[in-house]
Amino acid sequence: MDRSKKIYIKASNKYNNGYIDKAMDLCEESISLDIKNAASINLKGLLHYLKGDIDSARKLWKMNHQINNDGVSEKYLASTKSDESRLYTYEKAISLIKGLYINEALDLLEQCSESDYNYINVNNYKALCYIKKGQYDKAIDSIENVMKIDKNNSMAKENKKVLVKCGVIKNKIDTKQAIYCLIGVLLIIVVTFGSTAIFKKVKSNVAKSHSAKTSKVNVEKVANNNGNKATKEAPKKIQQEAFPADKIKSDIQNKNFDNLYDDYIRWKDKNISNDDKEVISSVINILKNEGVEYFYGKGDGYINSQDIPNAKNNLTKAYEIGSDNYLYPHIIYMLGTSFYLSSDPQNAIKYYTQYDEKYGTDDYEETVLYALATMYKDLDKDKAATYAQKLVDKYPKSIYNNSVIKSLIRK
Repeated sequence: MDRSKKIYIKASNKYNNGYIDKAMDLCEESISLDIKNAASINLKGLLHYLKGDIDSARKLWKMNHQINNDGVSEKYLASTKSDESRLYTYEKAISLIKGLYINEALDLLEQCSESDYNYINVNNYKALCYIKKGQYDKAIDSIENVMKIDKNNSMAKENKKVLVKCGVIKNKIDTKQAIYCLIGVLLIIVVTFGSTAIFKKVKSNVAKSHSAKTSKVNVEKVANNNGNKATKEAPKKIQQEAFPADKIKSDIQNKNFDNLYDDYIRWKDKNISNDDKEVISSVINILKNEGVEYFYGKGDGYINSQDIPNAKNNLTKAYEIGSDNYLYPHIIYMLGTSFYLSSDPQNAIKYYTQYDEKYGTDDYEETVLYALATMYKDLDKDKAATYAQKLVDKYPKSIYNNSVIKSLIRK
């Protein structure tokens, strides 16, 4: 087991035993050693989520989905959409508590409890409300909910002290250690839809690809002399391959993009008639529009299912024909990511560098700079430092600005 995974296990144990801050530190250490450790990234995002820092949680899960194509993080991201209004509800509840509208505040906090977002703060203030209402059993439950995750939480300790002073409990709260491990599943929310691709325009009814068969070259039969005379081969006559105009037109009609791409590659540089050139022109037009979308969608789907070879194959096709398509920045990034995931830094650097140079203000730049800095770490220290510094300068609050990036800049 590598060091990053060992540290992740320690982080998970710390979390399950109620030491959330230590768990976060260990997650950071694990991620700095291996950015592909999806479990560590998800756990750190979860800890931010429970603390109420939804922005940091989302950034981590988005990073995990982009770099590792992690399906769990994608579902986490989807589940946070319903949490957007809960921060406002929580803040309104705090205002009501300050105005001593305890019942109204509790109603709002119960709404917040429908999700595990901001779990620690919500339970702390629920405990406070229950204490004010004299409902001490419920207050104890809320305090325990916090201390299962964060034994050292200052507000939970203060709420506990109040109950001790009131004589409600002894100077020790039974935290029910037997259920510590259950807290790890609190975030799991049933998501009824599957993984969504970055690109959503790919039609669901894309026709299945048909394999193209190449015509065979006819070879003349070998001349055969009677008796024991040596056989002599007749000269081979190479038959000119006929342009399959009708078949290509049918493929255009049926949108068989795999066949059309093969025909485009086969015929684009050949000497053909003007009529046939018009057919190929139609092939090019449909490939550069719907074909790019088709191959990009397939490539993205293959990445999500961890079929990297097929992902690279389809994304390469999209790359070769898609330079004028609005999807091109996404294609370059995803193609670089497919090579990154297959541990091919040379090609990953090629496409990530192209993305940085052409689309440095677009969505993936932050991730690209981090990937370039870490890939160059063992290849070219100066370039690694350059990309690390560029990351810090462009994104000073980036979640990628970890110990690895800092060490590259210092060198």
